[in-house]
Amino acid sequence: MRYVKIQAASTQIPTNFCRFAALNQRMSRTLKITVMNMSEFEIKTLTPEDWEIYKSARLKSLRDSPDSFGSTYDQESALSDAEWQTRLNLKLRALDALPLVAKMDGQPVGLAWGVIHEPDLGVAHIYQMWVSPALRGKGIATSLLREIKAWAAGRGCEFVALAVTNSNQAAVSLYMSSGFIATGQLEELRSGSAIMVQPMVMKLSS
Repeated sequence: MRYVKIQAASTQIPTNFCRFAALNQRMSRTLKITVMNMSEFEIKTLTPEDWEIYKSARLKSLRDSPDSFGSTYDQESALSDAEWQTRLNLKLRALDALPLVAKMDGQPVGLAWGVIHEPDLGVAHIYQMWVSPALRGKGIATSLLREIKAWAAGRGCEFVALAVTNSNQAAVSLYMSSGFIATGQLEELRSGSAIMVQPMVMKLSS
């Protein structure tokens, strides 16, 4: 398990307060950050044992932001416990992925998946990106993106790709500030939807 702890005296997190330590535990990686109010959020790689946390975060995201995801709350709330567990069993699914959750005070407040699909092994895709509305702008989304980009680079990917609802200007601005650019035509959020998403991509440093 790897911890990164950042002390912040303002809304901007100064890099000179960063302290790195490498630890191995349960083959997972954790990012801990202390924000202005001295509370702490933790970014953790999800395992099958974390299925209840994942279920909670995912259903929260679908309730909060129904126009941001191809799936719906009604569809996923009907899944069985076994199906939630299987989603996180990457070995069983033969899936190269990095499922991440952000937690604060033991509660899930953010979520993101990085996934590499065969046969296009040079591109890592970001799915299920979400942060609790009350904590947006606190660096959680940026930290999730940073973790996925580092993971993708370690897998030898050249690009990271995602799709964002084109009317969600806050999300579009976040991705652009993180190095993503719009590419290709707008696409339907889901079949028959009037909501459109913009594909975006960023090139990883070589």
